[in-house]
Amino acid sequence: MRVLFVISDLLFSEPLGVMCLSAMCKRHGHETKMAILAGGHLREELEAFRPEVVCYSTMTSHEYLFKDADLIVRDWRRSVPWRVWRIMGGAHPTYFPRVLFDMHLDAICRGDGDFAMIRMLEAIAEDRGLEGIPNVATAEQPEIQKEVIEFMDELPWPDRDILYDAAPYLKKVGIRSSLTMKGCPYKCTYCFNHAFNKMFKGDGRRLLRRRSVSDVIAECRDIIARYPTARIIRFADDVFLIRRDEWIEEFAERFPKEVGLPFYCLYRANALTEDVAELLAKAGCVSMSMSIEAGTEKLRNDVLKRNMPDEMMRKSFAVARQYNLHAYANTILGIPGTTIEDDFQAYKFAKSLKAAAPTFGIFCPYPGTELTEYAIKIGVLAPDYDYDGMTASGRSAMNNYTPEEKEIQLRLQSLASLFCKLPDFMDPVLKVLSGCR
Repeated sequence: MRVLFVISDLLFSEPLGVMCLSAMCKRHGHETKMAILAGGHLREELEAFRPEVVCYSTMTSHEYLFKDADLIVRDWRRSVPWRVWRIMGGAHPTYFPRVLFDMHLDAICRGDGDFAMIRMLEAIAEDRGLEGIPNVATAEQPEIQKEVIEFMDELPWPDRDILYDAAPYLKKVGIRSSLTMKGCPYKCTYCFNHAFNKMFKGDGRRLLRRRSVSDVIAECRDIIARYPTARIIRFADDVFLIRRDEWIEEFAERFPKEVGLPFYCLYRANALTEDVAELLAKAGCVSMSMSIEAGTEKLRNDVLKRNMPDEMMRKSFAVARQYNLHAYANTILGIPGTTIEDDFQAYKFAKSLKAAAPTFGIFCPYPGTELTEYAIKIGVLAPDYDYDGMTASGRSAMNNYTPEEKEIQLRLQSLASLFCKLPDFMDPVLKVLSGCR
C-alpha cells in the first residue's frame, strides 16, 4: 500500500515521528513517501506517488496549513478510481480531537501510532472499518481504546531514507536525531506531557519507556555507517534522564567507545547533579537544553510547576559550565498574569545564570495544557480564542498586554540573547531599544 506522509516544513530537527511510522510501514511491506507543504508541490507529489493513504502530521499551530492542503488532496482524489484515506496524527489530534470533525477526516490517531498505523493499513487492505483499533478515533467511534508502546526495542529505527528522498540537501547536515525513551513524569503546565499522562494513565500502562543501551548504540553505529557526514547525535527525548541509574552508567561506559560521537540532549536543572554531569561528560555530551522558563521562583514553581528554586538553577548551570556541558536555556516571556516588568526580570535572571546560549520565546497558548486553562481562568485569554491564527504575528495572545507592550516583548525576544552576553551597564540600552520607557 502506498502511504504519503505530509508535514508542514523541515525546521531544525528531523521529523522523527513520521520517520518512525514510515519505518514501521516499510517493515510490513508498504511503500512510503514524504511531502513537505513548505515546498509548495503537494499536487505534483500526489500525481507522482498516487497514494492510497495520506497521513498528516501536525502541531496545533499548523492546523490551518493542513486545512488548505486537505483541499488539494480532496480535489486530487476525484481523479483516481480508488478511495484515498485521510488520517491525521501527531500532537494536534492527540490533544485537540475535534479536528476529526473540523476536517471531516477518515480517522485520527491519538498517542502512540506505530502499531495503530499498521492496524489501520491492514483494515484498509481488507476493506474493513477503522473502528476498534487502539488509539484510533473515527466519526463513528470518537472515543479511543488506549494503548502505549511499552517495549521500544521492538520498534524499527527511524526511516532516514524517506527524509533524504524528500530533502537530499539534509544529508550534508552533521546532526542526526534519535530517541532513547518516550514519556515524561513532570507536570510543567505549558507542556502536553501532563495532559498525555492524564489521558493514558491507568490499567497498568507504563508511561515512561526506555530503549536498551544496546539498541541505542546499534542505531547510532548504523547512522555513522550509512551517513558518514554525521558529526553529532541529537537525543530528542523530552527529558534525557530522570536520575542517575544503571542505564546512564552503562551508556556512559559504552557510548564513547562504541559510537564516539558527541551528543546533545534535553535536561532539567533538578537532575543535573555533579555525579550525573560527570557521567554525561564521560559519555560525550557537549551541549544540552536546560530551560529556565521564568525569572522568579513564584512563577516558575507556582504557575509553571517546574519545582526549581533559584539556588538550584544557579548550581545546575554552574555544574554544566564546570563539565563543559554547554547549556542552551530558554525563558518564556508573557507568562499569563505577568507584566512587562516580569519579562525584564526574566531576562536579568537568565543573564545571571551565564548559559552558553540563552534564548527567549513568547508564551503561545495550546489547547489542552494547564497553563492555557489557567490563562482563561484568570481572564487574560478569551475562552473562544482562535488557535488557528495564533502564530501569524508571534505576538502574545494574552489580553492583559497593550499593543505597545506586545511589540516590546517581540523586540525583547529578539535582543535579549545578545544582551545576555554584554556587560550589565548595557541593560539600559536594551530597555531603550525594546521600547520600554
